[in-house]
Amino acid sequence: MNHALSFGTLGLLALAVAVPSTAGFAIALGVAALLGGSRVWLGLVRRGVEVDVSLPARMVQGEETPMTVTVTNRSRLPAPRIRVEVTLPTGRLLPGESILEVALPPRASVRQEIDVTAYVRGRWQPPPVNLEVGDPWGVWLLPATAPGAAPVTVLPAIVPVRHVDLPAVSHLAELPDLRSLTTDPTAIVGVRPYQPGDPLRSIHWPATAATGTLVRRETERAWARELVVLLDLDARRWDRYDQQPVEVAISVAASLLTHATLTLRQPAALVVSLPGGSAPAADDPALPSERTAWPAARFGVGASRSHLDAMLVHLAGVVRHRGAAIEELLQREAAIRPPGTTLAVITTQQDARLREALSMARRAGLAPLLLEVGTPDALHSSGPTWAPRFPVSTADPIGSTRL
Repeated sequence: MNHALSFGTLGLLALAVAVPSTAGFAIALGVAALLGGSRVWLGLVRRGVEVDVSLPARMVQGEETPMTVTVTNRSRLPAPRIRVEVTLPTGRLLPGESILEVALPPRASVRQEIDVTAYVRGRWQPPPVNLEVGDPWGVWLLPATAPGAAPVTVLPAIVPVRHVDLPAVSHLAELPDLRSLTTDPTAIVGVRPYQPGDPLRSIHWPATAATGTLVRRETERAWARELVVLLDLDARRWDRYDQQPVEVAISVAASLLTHATLTLRQPAALVVSLPGGSAPAADDPALPSERTAWPAARFGVGASRSHLDAMLVHLAGVVRHRGAAIEELLQREAAIRPPGTTLAVITTQQDARLREALSMARRAGLAPLLLEVGTPDALHSSGPTWAPRFPVSTADPIGSTRL
């Protein structure tokens, strides 16, 4: 209340005029001293009040994540009233506004957790925090601002993968990849003398103790087929007025990559015909007109958690675009991948060209599979393909898709 002192002064003058006596002036002077002292007190307290809002750098669409709000009074004076208003990006994170009112003694702090749900994937910057420090009588109210939370990246919704087999079940998918990532320490097929350069962890200590010479375990090679997820976001295939199928397709891609990397320990790659970092906003209807402006975003094969995080962060910001057709991407990947690689194509509105590309990939010794996203009626009328087909209905909310 910036004009509280002027209003109080006028009130005191009115009181002094109404009560023209020594007692009236004494009361007026006492109230003036109280108001002035409260103003100085709050000014000192406000410098010592700090607010820290903490959100994780990564959130998952549709999941609740705790937001931590810490209010600290570092001054040597008590803070009788602190009002904190935390605002989150409207329509992206809920609740959009949270208000806390606390009173803190000197050099004290209070911490509160608020469950926040992300409803829209993307990268969002929470605005600054509004802060007000007031006195117990409600006369003074000093406003201030504090930095908001750090930028938050909302990853696509992740759903369990129970019905999609990776790699695809077919005789072509059983072809081994001649490149093995490691050996299986549990599959011991024999022992042999230790040779310089062999890892120390391979030494078979019981056999070494029995023979008196260093002996190492001989284990089978552990085969790991690659998974390549090809996400079709070409605007020519998707209805520009319905964002739901696109969001389902992106969630499917994120779920397959997460399942392969974390559950199956399978090396995975992502191909999206959209470059990272230069995409229009998710709610921007404008699309680039030049096809050459949208080269394919291609993540190499990897099995680490950091590699998975990079792919999921890219999926957090992708949108529909005018880019390379999915059959072109499929043909290119089929030409460079080793036999046995699973090519998971995520698209809608399959046509003859895509079916031919799937057939060519199969004849090349790869294991293509098609995840077709659409309405129940469209999925029911879709034609057969030369690859295992998994229909994904858009009738269910994002996050409850069955895979």
